[in-house]
Amino acid sequence: MTKIFDYELIYNHIVVMIKNELKENEKIPSENVLSQKFNISRATVRQGINKLKTEGLIYSKKGSGNFVTPSKIEYTISPHTTFTKEILKANKIPTMKFLEVKVIKADTTIAKKLNINENDDILYLKNVRYVDNIPFLFAKYYINISHLKGIKKIISKTKSISEMYINKYNLDPIRESSEIDIIASNEKSKEIFAIQNNLPLIKISTITTDQNTNNTIDYCYSYFRSDMAKIVVNYKNGAKDD
Repeated sequence: MTKIFDYELIYNHIVVMIKNELKENEKIPSENVLSQKFNISRATVRQGINKLKTEGLIYSKKGSGNFVTPSKIEYTISPHTTFTKEILKANKIPTMKFLEVKVIKADTTIAKKLNINENDDILYLKNVRYVDNIPFLFAKYYINISHLKGIKKIISKTKSISEMYINKYNLDPIRESSEIDIIASNEKSKEIFAIQNNLPLIKISTITTDQNTNNTIDYCYSYFRSDMAKIVVNYKNGAKDD
């Protein structure tokens, strides 16, 4: 008969709770409660919890405990992807918070991406996108402001960057290209996403252009939580989102 280690008792117990009792984003019992229930040390309990985290079954909130990981949201990357549409399609509530907005000078790399001159003024912004009030992705934008008069004054009030391009500036934004990579989380990303474990992040780099003029609008890095996002790529026939 195969020996069951104490930490596996914790792991198996929580797995059963997730299947039968706990809902998405619901808090699991604390280390102290589990330690008393099974009469084992908190260090051993922590081993079982760490295994659950590693397998993506639970996630941590600093100072709050451990919670059941929600089902992954299928997020389609296509020429016309917008965050708002993708999240609404999953029957969830999308929101956005700006962390930083400022005009900077384009360095050599960004100037090349935006097809502008080095040291031209661009708008740099950072934001966090939330799904049902849970941090889902973190983004850095480098925006070509040469044809976007007054954007700095209105950007912080917008709820959708894509809709701002369309409704305020009469642009027809389209993703020209996207690159996908997997990177390790660092202390800054842990703080932004309010997580404690070393969760891998899905990094997507995107160039957006205006179909009407072929001008480059922005270059963006997006960092998705790998425990929440299932990325699907669909560039077939310039696919439009529903």
